[in-house]
Amino acid sequence: MNEDLKLGTILLVFCCFLWFYAIPYHIKGFLPALFPRSLTLAMLIPCIILLLSGFASRKSAQTRPEQKTPKAVKLRALSIVPIMAVYICFIDIIGFYVTTALFIFIFLLFFGARKPVALIIFPIALPIVVYLIIGKTLHFPFPQGILF
Repeated sequence: MNEDLKLGTILLVFCCFLWFYAIPYHIKGFLPALFPRSLTLAMLIPCIILLLSGFASRKSAQTRPEQKTPKAVKLRALSIVPIMAVYICFIDIIGFYVTTALFIFIFLLFFGARKPVALIIFPIALPIVVYLIIGKTLHFPFPQGILF
């Protein structure tokens, strides 16, 4: 089974879980459940595209050998989990905005971004955009820590 089929199947199971269990049992009423159901349907579209491309590439893969993902790539992808855990732990201590800026900077370095412009602008701009859109416009409170 190729990667598209695996991911498409996992997403399909997740969409079914949301549609048949999580939304009906945790959100009561038609209007409150409308947005989560719409998001579930929006997730279902790429899922179907992945499944179709997986089936198409499965037929063509019978003629060529399957390529394996190098262990270094898998290890790098799995190492995101502890980095995210540290990020989540420090949000309440340091504060959302500073922790997010540090996380983005470390994340960019970890995945090979070396341009100084990207390493400076993205960690500063993303928390500002989040603050303006979610904090100010939607009045959503973010964790306040030592710094912010």
